[in-house]
Amino acid sequence: MSRVLSVALCFFLAVPATAQLKAPTKRPSLGVDADTNDARQYYNYGLQQLERDPDAAASAFYWAARINPGWAEALYARRVALLLRQPNILQRYWFGDSRTLRSKEVRQIDSLWFQALTQNPFLYEKLDRAIYDAWIKKWSEDAVGPGNSGALEVQYELQNYLRRLDPELRAYLAYYDGRFDDALKLWADATKRAKYKAYYRVLRGKLFFQTGNVDSAFTEFTQALDEMRKRDKKDMVYVYESKALVEQAIGMIHERHDSLTAARDAYGRALQEDLSYYPAHVHLGYVALALKDTATALNEMDLAVQIRADDPMLHYVYGYTLGTAKKYAECEAQLKKAAELEPLFALPHAVLGQMYEEQQKPQDALKSYREYLARAARGDTRREGIQARVTALSSNATSGALQ
Repeated sequence: MSRVLSVALCFFLAVPATAQLKAPTKRPSLGVDADTNDARQYYNYGLQQLERDPDAAASAFYWAARINPGWAEALYARRVALLLRQPNILQRYWFGDSRTLRSKEVRQIDSLWFQALTQNPFLYEKLDRAIYDAWIKKWSEDAVGPGNSGALEVQYELQNYLRRLDPELRAYLAYYDGRFDDALKLWADATKRAKYKAYYRVLRGKLFFQTGNVDSAFTEFTQALDEMRKRDKKDMVYVYESKALVEQAIGMIHERHDSLTAARDAYGRALQEDLSYYPAHVHLGYVALALKDTATALNEMDLAVQIRADDPMLHYVYGYTLGTAKKYAECEAQLKKAAELEPLFALPHAVLGQMYEEQQKPQDALKSYREYLARAARGDTRREGIQARVTALSSNATSGALQ
């Protein structure tokens, strides 16, 4: 059951993370007082709709991810909603049917999952509980017929049976429900029993990090990597067994401890595992910035955007870094590319405005700030300061100070 619960093999890694699924035609209605620039409001709406209307939830998560392209939770939640809206596929998916996992549609759906993990390897995947519940419901309804009152009784009995049969399932349910101490203990028991332990070590490493036990997380990830490297490379690889992803997690742990050289080494090893693993270039850029090596930081980020030229967040991060280095022409190009790739993304316009002000281009700055305000959520912490700049620049324009 443990392998079934992990579900997705990395067949989807052959599909670009940006592989396009059919996009919703319009945004869901959030109510008259809603802030339609607020990704969090769409996300929360999606959570409310997830089990009763997965289509509406998928649409809400889609818009949340567009407004905030760097939000791993929105990508992951959309993956869950897209699976929930297809119960028949979900049945085969749950049982690890290789034909289903290899299908183009499922690989595209799961590419959202992997993209989310590259943004945050420590993502709390509690919404997988909805996948489990939907599988139980579908199995029970198939057994007695939809709408049959006996389906609820079958669901209850099936859940009890599975809990007795599979202690690893209890670990997942404890994790989904936030009973982390129980999950850690049960996964530790599973690790002792398993011939191949790396999978459970990665799960425990993630959870240790999520609960603030960073040293134990490092130990688990390191031991998992040692075993992964000894394993036959021809074996199938599960999503949590991407060595590049685990090296990224280790590098981030080193960054948490300000061990920048060790972090740099981990990201370098991630690239040795996969030269196309762009998150390693991004994090190498962050480390270089911390080490005051701006040239290396810019080079690493340039490599990242070359690999993922269609990612607005990468262009924004690269543009922001170029701006801090006073490379204004290159900064402008990257930020405009980010805004072009995602017209709903507010942050590139804010940084463009600041860059124009630094270059004494008040008219361009005013235009960019207004573009930001048209896209930014009401609660955005930058909003008040930028509104003040708009007021000041507008006042100067009215008084004739702008030429």
